Amino acid sequence: MTSIAIFGISGLAIVLLLITKKREEKQKKDFFILTLISKGNIHIRKIYHRVVRLYSEGKEQISFLIHKQLPIYYKKSLNRSVIFLKKKREQYVVSMRDSRLLKKPDGISEFFKNMSNIEKGNGEIHDVYEDSSQDNKKGVD
Repeated sequence: MTSIAIFGISGLAIVLLLITKKREEKQKKDFFILTLISKGNIHIRKIYHRVVRLYSEGKEQISFLIHKQLPIYYKKSLNRSVIFLKKKREQYVVSMRDSRLLKKPDGISEFFKNMSNIEKGNGEIHDVYEDSSQDNKKGVD
């Protein structure tokens, strides 16, 4: 129902504009409605051109940002993080070399000394599962 009403109103408006334009040509006099429409058309055209210009400039700026600036920023950030991680790794390696746990009292580090004791059978293996299974066997027997 509303579409029929809108269609009727728009058709009536077109007919009235045609009649007004004919009367304006015959009487050589400007009518307020036609002057208002032409001035509105000028303002709308200015706004349209401004919006199109802003759209094209924004599109160029976003394209430049995405295709040029972001890859440079990511490469720069990656390089900074790689350098930072290298520095931290070097600090950690230096501090690990100077730690007391890895000092070599007999010319061999404590870690390798303990490993050789375990391989020879002199070291202790603390296995929780074997102890609990032996306890269970003793309780059953």
